[in-house]
Amino acid sequence: MWGHSMTIMAKEIASIPEVVANQLEQTLALYLAQGEHLRQQQPNCLITCARGSSDHAALFFKYLVESKLGVPVCSMGPSIASIYGQPIVTKNASLIAVSQSGGSKDLAALCSKAAQSGLATVALVNNTQSLLSKSAHTVLPIGAGEEKAVAATKTFVCSLVALASIFAGWAQDKDLIKAIHQLPSTLAIALQNNWMPDFAKLAKAKGLFVISRGPGIAIAHEAALKFKETCGLHAEAFSSAEVLHGPIAVAQSNFAALCFATREEAGPGILETIGHLRDAHVPVLETSFSAKRRGALPVTQAHHPLLDPICQIVSFYRAVESLSVQLGGDPDSPALLSKVTVTL
Repeated sequence: MWGHSMTIMAKEIASIPEVVANQLEQTLALYLAQGEHLRQQQPNCLITCARGSSDHAALFFKYLVESKLGVPVCSMGPSIASIYGQPIVTKNASLIAVSQSGGSKDLAALCSKAAQSGLATVALVNNTQSLLSKSAHTVLPIGAGEEKAVAATKTFVCSLVALASIFAGWAQDKDLIKAIHQLPSTLAIALQNNWMPDFAKLAKAKGLFVISRGPGIAIAHEAALKFKETCGLHAEAFSSAEVLHGPIAVAQSNFAALCFATREEAGPGILETIGHLRDAHVPVLETSFSAKRRGALPVTQAHHPLLDPICQIVSFYRAVESLSVQLGGDPDSPALLSKVTVTL
């Protein structure tokens, strides 16, 4: 399937369906219970706290909650607590911190400050014995197991699954819960999608737009980060609306675009932006759930539209790891990066 000797990153990507199956078996009930707790609390707002890929997972949660429940979700900078020492002034709110290692001091500082300010705090973390875990009222395991490659893959996917499950419990969405149960088999199919023949074209561009909207914007940000981390390619994520408010001006300077489709309400806007990009002669790779979109990258349809981004990022991971190897990179240990990043 991979066409080359498997890197650690490739092995971790290949393990995602099994890892998610284990995660759901062991911790789905905890996620749903947290969602039920939020339903009973009826918070006026939610605050998320995360860095890197974990912040992209929090962005996915933001769009689920805001678009379906109407509750504002904001990402708060950890430096508010770790550098500026400010209390969090809000009422009837909760803070959810998301982290793989849980070792960053600034995340733990904000979580502690939130607790001192009277907020209910939750740490969704892969290392449940971490500094962040000790600072939260409630600790939820991501359950991805040890991740050795520097670039996060399975921990990101498991974070998405956990947050989708918390949302499903909060919304009492039985169809979504059923679809979450079916994710392991769906992700196994998504892993078979081969985007690599088209991906090689992206490496020739000076820069990349990575575009989506709604919950899909989270995986656009994650994909842009992975292009930087593993391939050394400059990529920036934009919503399909935001890219038209200025960034498209540089599109003709040897830029290319990767666009993630969605089956929910934001879908038509993404297609419209693809049209604008092609009118500007920008090479575009797009995913599509319609057989009418010729040349689109193959995708796997989840059993619920809100879970489609999880399937698409798994297919993307396979392609970006292969592209990194083809470009002569080391996706397991990119230059200047380490697995655990500690910031204050």
